[in-house]
Amino acid sequence: MSDTDILYEARGSIATITLNRVSRHNALTLQMLDDIERAVADVERNDEIRVLKFETASPRFFCSGADINEWSDLDPQKMGTRFIREGNRVFRRIAELDKPTIAVLSASALGGGFELALTCDFRYASTQTKVGFPEASVGAIPGWMGCSRLSELVGATRTRELILLGEPISAGTALAWGVINEAVEPDQLRSRVDTVCETLIKRSKTSLSVGKRLVRMMETGQHEYAHELAASVCKASPDAIEGVAAFREKRHASFC
Repeated sequence: MSDTDILYEARGSIATITLNRVSRHNALTLQMLDDIERAVADVERNDEIRVLKFETASPRFFCSGADINEWSDLDPQKMGTRFIREGNRVFRRIAELDKPTIAVLSASALGGGFELALTCDFRYASTQTKVGFPEASVGAIPGWMGCSRLSELVGATRTRELILLGEPISAGTALAWGVINEAVEPDQLRSRVDTVCETLIKRSKTSLSVGKRLVRMMETGQHEYAHELAASVCKASPDAIEGVAAFREKRHASFC
């Protein structure tokens, strides 16, 4: 990493990207986006890594959004072609990563920080966390595909409520709406995420990778083709051979 705003650690099967710009509530800069992308690229290349987590070093914010000081003076063209395009490229890379990703929301995720969390496969939050899109209060909108990703999760009605009102919602409300997977007491959050990671590590890498691609293809409407492809790829894998053998031999499968 180029500085300490983004910390990256790969330990065994789990990689962790920690947002560490605590003095600015982890407000995202272009440099931070570049650092995140480099870390994600390492996760892509490293076959030992099975799960990627996003965490925060701040007790108050997972991420407060895009740094307003960085984009406020850009002209409209550069706002779209540089700042928004850059963020969308990085966030798309996270969303399309073939390994499971987890946003550990031990603190509030707003604006671009909420959009970052929405790129992940799982979102586990502290009961004290809030999430939302406050952009309307500063004359902006969620620019990093947050509108689209949120709508896929909760539908247009709830998405309008968050975007147009600009008011954050509690972890309890986010759970009820289907925005997060679980709302956990603060002192139990890390343990819960560790358990999820341990479970994912035991699963077939092939099934997880193909399953993620299957969901993406379903989102584009290619349902039948996606299922045919996914079934074919899984059937051709060593994991499928081991899984069938274990079933027939009445034992637990041992995936490579």
